[in-house]
Amino acid sequence: MSSTTNHNLKTWGDVADYTWTHCWKRQKSARTVEKRVNRITNYCGLSFPLRKMGKGYWWTELQTDILDQDEVSNATVNRAVSVGTHALRFTYEKELHSVRPPKFEKLDEAEARQAWFTKDQVAKMAFIAIDIFNRKDLSEAIVFSAYTGLRQGEFLKLKPEDVHLDLNSLQVGQKKDRNGKSTGRFIPIHKSLIPIIESRMNNRYLFGDDWSNKDQLYGQFKKIRKYMGLDESYVWHSLRHSFCTWAGAVDHPRNIMAAAGHKSIDTTLRYCKATEEAVHAMVSKL
Repeated sequence: MSSTTNHNLKTWGDVADYTWTHCWKRQKSARTVEKRVNRITNYCGLSFPLRKMGKGYWWTELQTDILDQDEVSNATVNRAVSVGTHALRFTYEKELHSVRPPKFEKLDEAEARQAWFTKDQVAKMAFIAIDIFNRKDLSEAIVFSAYTGLRQGEFLKLKPEDVHLDLNSLQVGQKKDRNGKSTGRFIPIHKSLIPIIESRMNNRYLFGDDWSNKDQLYGQFKKIRKYMGLDESYVWHSLRHSFCTWAGAVDHPRNIMAAAGHKSIDTTLRYCKATEEAVHAMVSKL
């Protein structure tokens, strides 16, 4: 990080640089702080207008992004976000800008978010996207994400060459290792997704051509959520929770862990919610 001499701070980069120079770099935890600062920067960019950080909803959406993309605990999210609010408060109190730190709720560290959709809810969202908002692309995006469990970033980066219809699978996160072998995980293609995929095989990105970034996609999703009367605990990442919950009713967590790309079985178990339907199915098999 480089220091700034501009005392009329206007961007997140200005605030981060000033706070780093005059506060953080002297701390023993400087390296940890820098990682958290970088996480915020990855979300909004150094040139992000400071005035927008004065809104409580912006910090709530930052919480959601870290929770969803990094798949970490609520406590870890709170620590990352607190670095940003400290920087805003530190520079505000020095009268380097006029953006007052907003009030918003920290995530409950005793309990992780549990929101997920039923299959009927997903079908209803897909219908509303077309019938009410005339967005077939959004409808297909919702169904595809629910039945693959892809992270939002993985979903937007997926290309036609990642589709292997002959093997009935998607290859996610593929890259070459040092031996030239292709890596990544494979996700079986649900039969309901075949028509969606086939109609998009001439695109550069299967869905990324429709959505320039995750914020644009999430903005459209929030319209569906509001129309259905769902609260803010239902986010795009809830589609991934839904996939794991549905799969948990019919298969072993180890297989779900592989399909979801989780590094820990504990993460998978948090995603697989116990449902009444699943419990009845379990007992019926005894």
